[in-house]
Amino acid sequence: MKRWWTSLFFLLLILAMLPALVVIGAALFLARMMTRPRRLPLWHTPRDVGLDYEAVHFDSDDGLYLDGWFIPAPGDGPRPAVVIAHGWPWNRAGTPAQDFFARLTQSPPIDLLRPAQALHQAGFHVLMFDFRNHGLSGSVPYLTFGRDEAADLMGAVRYLRQRPDVDPARVGVLGFSMGGNAVVFACARDEEQAIRAAVAVQPVRPSVFAPRFAATLLGPLAEPTLRLALRLYHRAGGPLLEEVDPTLVGDLVSTPILYLQGNGDPWGTVRDVRRLYEQATGPKQLKIVPTQDRYGGYLYLGDHPEEMVAFFQEHL
Repeated sequence: MKRWWTSLFFLLLILAMLPALVVIGAALFLARMMTRPRRLPLWHTPRDVGLDYEAVHFDSDDGLYLDGWFIPAPGDGPRPAVVIAHGWPWNRAGTPAQDFFARLTQSPPIDLLRPAQALHQAGFHVLMFDFRNHGLSGSVPYLTFGRDEAADLMGAVRYLRQRPDVDPARVGVLGFSMGGNAVVFACARDEEQAIRAAVAVQPVRPSVFAPRFAATLLGPLAEPTLRLALRLYHRAGGPLLEEVDPTLVGDLVSTPILYLQGNGDPWGTVRDVRRLYEQATGPKQLKIVPTQDRYGGYLYLGDHPEEMVAFFQEHL
């Protein structure tokens, strides 16, 4: 009988500790995703969809090695060009949605070669590259979900403007999620007006995104898990999420910009993207599309690239 009570005691103790163990494990995982996420392989290349390309590399504005693909437009002479900036935690090609994180978040494959093809067919050079801590690019201690990554995007723009086959006065940027945030931060600090047109797909306020995202994954354990994950993130040097909010600089954006947001996004909000749109001081457009989840907003441009292409044609 004594042995039975002892076994029951330890079983109850383990059950009591289980939520704490889940919180600790999930917090460690989230902190890793916020600092140095697992790098996805380059699951396909432009050649797989019939596009020639050059493997290129260049430096970010703060000196970090960046790796990418340059897809030349048909025709002779300097041409307009568009940089495609991927989301977190993808790479330049998007995500094949075969890793644990993609399965956890129920992500479909996101193929960034689809908008690249549309831009190429419209006569634009296209540069696709990996952000810091993603793909084949260099490493830093932590991510900032667009603020510091804007230095990567500006490095890509600078690289394009130095190429003899690119018209330096006709360079645009297209960013998804974290890449959309980087678009906002880059345009806000672009004193030379090197970026002549921008499209930001579902940029987010990280302080809004993070608790919503955690709640989807962890339910009632989200709040303590996120609190611990952020503590670990800050210990690695990461800033407060409120400090990397794109709405802090949205009113500095005078670049012609198109914002796109899905109305069924559970982690970002139409309200925040509308606020960014209202803050912009130059030519601007806002496109709200019907979606069932966050991913529908990403997929929209692959399915319906016409408005994006027309926007770049108008402003480049």
